[in-house]
Amino acid sequence: MVAELLKLKLSVLGNSVVRGRRQNLGVLAASLVCLALAVTAGAALLALRTASPVEARTDVILGGSLVVAAFFVIPLVSGVSDTLDPRRFELFGIPAATLAVWLVIAGLLSVPVLLLAVVCVLAVVTFSANAATLILALVAAVLVIATCVLGSRIAFLLSGLYLVTPRARETGGILGVIALLLVSPLVAFWVSQNWGPGGSGVLTRAASVLSWTPLGAAWAIPADTAVGAISGVVIAKFFVAVATAGLLFAAWRALVVHASTSVERRPQVSIDGRLGWFRRMPATRTGAIAARSLTYWARDARYPVPLVGVFIFLFVAYVAFIVVGVPLTVLILLTIPALCITLAFSVHNDLALDNTAVWLHISAGKLGIPDRAGRMAPILAIGVPLIAIGSVGSAYFAGNYAALPALLGVSTCLLLAGLGVGNVLSAAFPYPAVRPGDSPFAQPQAPAGSGFMVQVSFIVATFLLAAPSIVCAVLGLLGDPGLLWASLWWGVSVGIVSVVAGTVLGGATFDRRGPELLAAALRN
Repeated sequence: MVAELLKLKLSVLGNSVVRGRRQNLGVLAASLVCLALAVTAGAALLALRTASPVEARTDVILGGSLVVAAFFVIPLVSGVSDTLDPRRFELFGIPAATLAVWLVIAGLLSVPVLLLAVVCVLAVVTFSANAATLILALVAAVLVIATCVLGSRIAFLLSGLYLVTPRARETGGILGVIALLLVSPLVAFWVSQNWGPGGSGVLTRAASVLSWTPLGAAWAIPADTAVGAISGVVIAKFFVAVATAGLLFAAWRALVVHASTSVERRPQVSIDGRLGWFRRMPATRTGAIAARSLTYWARDARYPVPLVGVFIFLFVAYVAFIVVGVPLTVLILLTIPALCITLAFSVHNDLALDNTAVWLHISAGKLGIPDRAGRMAPILAIGVPLIAIGSVGSAYFAGNYAALPALLGVSTCLLLAGLGVGNVLSAAFPYPAVRPGDSPFAQPQAPAGSGFMVQVSFIVATFLLAAPSIVCAVLGLLGDPGLLWASLWWGVSVGIVSVVAGTVLGGATFDRRGPELLAAALRN
């Protein structure tokens, strides 16, 4: 039966490259990313052969811990179904305990595990200075592979058992993005270190802590031996690694038994009779559209998830600026303006997110201005308090209260001018967006790069409108305090004029291009 499962796994791997062109490109891209990571890790391990033992120990434990954590976390947040889900073998009459062992063996045949095996072999080469470390590196490699395979099996099964609703899958994806956000600065700090003969103290201590955890215990066995650790410490970490693999197998076997003897959960559909935002907003056309937009932002992950992606980009960019020596006070002053233009960016293609439901607004007739004004409600509800509170907080933490007028002016201008520009672009140049019910992390291909051009147009137009306020703010911070107040007046004035003009022009465009907008929604 094990041979049959292995044949089945090989067939699944083979079928993954005989799908449609788009699926093949996705598989190819994922494989290239995994291969690039494996090659990078392998090159780093080979380079560590000539490094100091302390540096090699720190790098191997930190990098190895990230690899093990990835095998636990990625299956939970990826939303990919498991081809070897034990529930698919219920009708074959295989005992659950036996099936658990066979599925683990079959799980060895996967691209990530095979690349991990290559990395483990190179780790063995890294610690091949003498026979003792070579033998321990081989043992550690077996324990690492067993831990990663069992961890991924458990994560896939937990995802299939409990992350069955669309909301649960979306939440898992968002949590994965947040985890990436938290790990990115740590990796950037790790890479940017100027290693001395004894290594970085902070990272060395972090590696020492991880070496006693299930994530890094197996990697630490040969690494500690190479730096001359006492045998008792190495033996203790060996038992931690063995216990980890044993407990994971026991948990996997228990989960297989549970999955084989329990009824599959089905997503429950609940009907909420409360009116929510429709009861709170004015009984006008603008109020109804504002209530609809606020409801979407609260319940549809397609709206906030792209903002999370932009926030990650900003966060990683800030970390890069800190690494290269940009003063922290400058980054603090830039935070609120950057968040404001990010919020305004979310309206530049909001019509496409409606998909075919946009016909409700088109069929109502002459609804352009209320449509444009109502869709701004969620952004203003977030942006106005953000500017009022965040600007004061930024000035406080930067120790520069004189910059407060400029912060208010630039942030207000970027938010309002961005909303005005977005109101025009979303009505004039909608491009394909994620369909209702699809994963918020998917993105349809826009023809001829139209989506990219619309995004660039939004950025350029918004910064051109905010340029007077930004220039006054920069000159004021460089030595002319009077221009800081000029930045406030310019920012507020240009922002108000821009959002009013953009709403009127966008509303007229919406009324004029109603049939084209509906046709574009049908093609999405």
